[in-house]
Amino acid sequence: MIGPVLRASQATSHRVLRTVERLSRGARRAAFDLAPPESPTPRLHVWSRDKARLYRYETPEGVTQRDAPPLLLVMSLVTTPLVFDLQEHNSVVRRFLDEGYDVFLLDWGVPDAVDSANTLQTYCDEYLPRAVQATLRESEAEEVVLFGYCLGAVLALLSVAGHERMPVRAMILLATPMDMSALGPLTSMLRDRRLTVDDLFDWSGNVPPERIKESFYLVEPAGEITTYLSLWNSLGDPERLQAHDALVRWSGRHIPFPGAAFREMTELFIHQEALVTGRVPVGRRIVDFADIRVPVLSVTGARDKLVPAGSSAPLALPNAALERLELNAGHAGLIVGRKAHKEMIPAMLEWLRVHA
Repeated sequence: MIGPVLRASQATSHRVLRTVERLSRGARRAAFDLAPPESPTPRLHVWSRDKARLYRYETPEGVTQRDAPPLLLVMSLVTTPLVFDLQEHNSVVRRFLDEGYDVFLLDWGVPDAVDSANTLQTYCDEYLPRAVQATLRESEAEEVVLFGYCLGAVLALLSVAGHERMPVRAMILLATPMDMSALGPLTSMLRDRRLTVDDLFDWSGNVPPERIKESFYLVEPAGEITTYLSLWNSLGDPERLQAHDALVRWSGRHIPFPGAAFREMTELFIHQEALVTGRVPVGRRIVDFADIRVPVLSVTGARDKLVPAGSSAPLALPNAALERLELNAGHAGLIVGRKAHKEMIPAMLEWLRVHA
């Protein structure tokens, strides 16, 4: 009888010690200000226009560059592009570099009152085409592959469709929000005109980060609880804890949304559903997705709450080789975390090997 009691006591003690260890790690973590993460992969600033910056990542020592077009990463307008390069061993940038690709990043910068007048034309007709040309000059290549994430994927689509001679070999689009009605309460309120864009602007003429964060909370009200559960489960594993911290710091660091672009997108994408029809007014012309003639891979996450797979479903490119790939992942999980590096990123790399 003594043996089982002793073993039970030891097991209880072990659980208590584990709990104490987790609480201790949590306390130490909370005791320090979590500064925004920095990109761990070395890179060079090679071009800029206004606040937009183009970076080129350094090829790791011992890696031979592949004879393939360079990759140009294009981020959304509501968060920083650090998700592409969160940690040394949790970085889609590093994975592409290790495979021999020449990797560039277009960082839109953090908008202020000066950028409140930026429109779709600013991003799709000015910044992105110029960034493509700068990428070609730096890499001495003839074409690029665009890698667009979330709203960055929409900007990539519009830019390529609006510039038929843009030297783009192929595109990978992640979590592309085509049907905005599937994006949650905020878009529903804007669509039904229970809320106007002017209700969301601050003094700068932009949508402030707090409003962006609130809209994400409306989509996933239990998100903070999930975050704390993830933190608790990570406290016993220093590596997982570091990964958790890096992701939380990135996802919580939203940036202002340029006011004119937000007003324009609300009218075109939500009220008129122009992305669904495939014909979008940009400047004084109509950009038609039928003018896209390059291979495109559309990647969605079955567990994505921010941009559900159904939102990307209406993407139609009648004159392009369009392939779809749905993975069992959330929004960030398409490129961040162990499963992304084990399943998602290899699938994209395989597609690139065929099309680029």
